[in-house]
Amino acid sequence: MENYSVSNHPPAPLASTDDQDILDNIDGRIHGPMSGFIKKYFGKFRYVYQDTSLEIQVAGRVSGRYAVPLAAPSPDHFLQWFSSQLSRELDGARGSWHIPGGDVAHENGTVDDGTSLLLAIPTSPASDSDTRWHDVQVVGQFFRSGNIGYQNGLLRLCRSAHQVFASQPVRLFLHGFYVRGSLIELWVFDRSGLYCSEVFDIRKDFVQFLSIILSYQLMTDEDLGKNSMLQSDQGGSYVVLGSSVTPSMGKLYLEDQPIASREHLVGTGTTCYRARMPDSSRWDYVLKFKWRWARDRPENELLELAKKKRVWGAISLDYYKEVESTANLRRSLRWGTHRKFAKIRPRERCESIKEDREESTSHVDGLVEYTEETTNMFQNRVLTCIVTSPVGRPLHTFQSLSELLHAMRDAIKCHRSLLFDARILHQDISVGNIIIVDGRWEDEPKGILIDLDSSIELAEGISEDDRTEDGVVGTRPFIAIGVLKSERHTYRHDLESFLYVFLWTIITNHTENLPETSKLRQWSNGSWDELTIRKSIDMNQESFRTILEEFPSEFHSLKPLAESLRQILFPLRDGVIWTGTDGSPEAVDKLYYGMSSAFEDAIASGRRI
Repeated sequence: MENYSVSNHPPAPLASTDDQDILDNIDGRIHGPMSGFIKKYFGKFRYVYQDTSLEIQVAGRVSGRYAVPLAAPSPDHFLQWFSSQLSRELDGARGSWHIPGGDVAHENGTVDDGTSLLLAIPTSPASDSDTRWHDVQVVGQFFRSGNIGYQNGLLRLCRSAHQVFASQPVRLFLHGFYVRGSLIELWVFDRSGLYCSEVFDIRKDFVQFLSIILSYQLMTDEDLGKNSMLQSDQGGSYVVLGSSVTPSMGKLYLEDQPIASREHLVGTGTTCYRARMPDSSRWDYVLKFKWRWARDRPENELLELAKKKRVWGAISLDYYKEVESTANLRRSLRWGTHRKFAKIRPRERCESIKEDREESTSHVDGLVEYTEETTNMFQNRVLTCIVTSPVGRPLHTFQSLSELLHAMRDAIKCHRSLLFDARILHQDISVGNIIIVDGRWEDEPKGILIDLDSSIELAEGISEDDRTEDGVVGTRPFIAIGVLKSERHTYRHDLESFLYVFLWTIITNHTENLPETSKLRQWSNGSWDELTIRKSIDMNQESFRTILEEFPSEFHSLKPLAESLRQILFPLRDGVIWTGTDGSPEAVDKLYYGMSSAFEDAIASGRRI
């Protein structure tokens, strides 16, 4: 699972997400060209061209008119034409096109390294060169030459799409277009991936191109992929929760900034806000939007099970609703396997795509030319809205060593109760999934586990034979060595993750980022095999000491606790640390007791100081 990061609204450029991050995220989740693409998204518009005028009709009514130039602009003059002609408001348009500040055409109308073209709704003032991502409804990318690197250009378009989704957390999908010279592909992005139309030539089909660009400006919110869940009034942003089949909470106001958000374009898109009732000044709830994988068990079912089984320290489920799915959004389009970028250049692939070219000349120099089929199939995602309580603070905001130790101890206690009382295995112990709760009573938990997105319900009994879904599950820096080796996920692996969370929290020292020289930075990069080797070495006694040397001076007193946890989790067998799981009831009790007792001893030691 991806790391959480704080997001701005509207967002600043996301410097931490580079082209490689975007490529890793979208590669193998691309589809096209899609037959029927233009009919699906533009079929409601009827275009009447006569006397150099283009009339656009919807349901028999005229929605807009535009004077059509005698000829399409050349690639060298495209931006100049676009800026002077299409940036003007169309009769009946809901928004206008913008070329963001910094992407300004040269005197001859060319830009060598590409230019973003953005449709903003509502229309921004002409003097507003910095179009807000919150208002962007369609993204475009233009390159003067058709010889630019196809992959790099598409990644530029994806970067703009990424910004839009980051700033509009409940957006359902997003339109885009990619122009290279005089060739254009139309794109749609959603949380399951991205897909495109067939390529066409702007010079040969100028009226079609113009009709499509103008149609974007006339689209309804539904056509554009906007979601109306988030509204605003004088009190701020809010949602109204409830339906005929879902218990209603009524109106909830959201804090201006999300407390956490996922960075990736394709995936869960999880965004969390603190929320309050209209008549309260207390942020008593957490509202989460998430595009869960349809085949995963809904989180609400596990939370309801935890409540039924009276799990100690479990969060309360206050509201749950499934809003939309990518399968429904893509209805009427036919799907096959996805595509990924090819490792060889297009000229070397001429023979391999010969049949594609013979079938449709529109494939030439489009997506097919630069990609190859994969075995990946479409993964349906479901947008869910979930409200939970109580509200807690991130682990790195601990205000004393005692508070941190109590929070870690109680989170382990919560994990044990989930496992024994409800037979739920969490599977994603990370710094983002443990929160500190400011309880009013001594017996209330100081730290609890959140986010059961990756959790599973085990079969009767707790055994090392319990198997989870295939694949590595968890947040990369905190994944246990055995899980990295593709062993079945067990309770012991989660307890190992608690050690990594503890080390991470101490070394980051009240921040969310590791020092540049920290060994723990290596736990986030590389293949699973590489991470297995690194962590296995780091958990050896000698190498572990170098990690302890990274503890800031004010945390030196916690070094014995860290070493004790390492010894409990990694006993020596034949001179080598053992990373396996003993699933016997005696071993399970012993490991939980050992971990909890280590924190209890550290808490008691702190009291004596």
